[in-house]
Amino acid sequence: MTILLRYWPAIAGIVLVALILLLVRCSDRTQDHAVAQAQQAGASQQRADDLQTTLERTEQAHEAARQIERDPDARHASCLRYSRTPENCH
Repeated sequence: MTILLRYWPAIAGIVLVALILLLVRCSDRTQDHAVAQAQQAGASQQRADDLQTTLERTEQAHEAARQIERDPDARHASCLRYSRTPENCH
């Protein structure tokens, strides 16, 4: 018991330093977790935006294809452009 009474300031200092290091470690882990969560949220938002852009472009492509089907001149031009036998384009 006399050893504890004799060295209590040193023991208290060591305990205080240990508590401070533990607090710093917990703070770092919390910050790392928050950063990882923010990155995942950002990646998820980017994927959603990319999918929306893809959907819009697909809709535009379908509308362009429908316009070509309705317009005889455009349909004939498309046939000539892609056909191996242009004679079959009417």
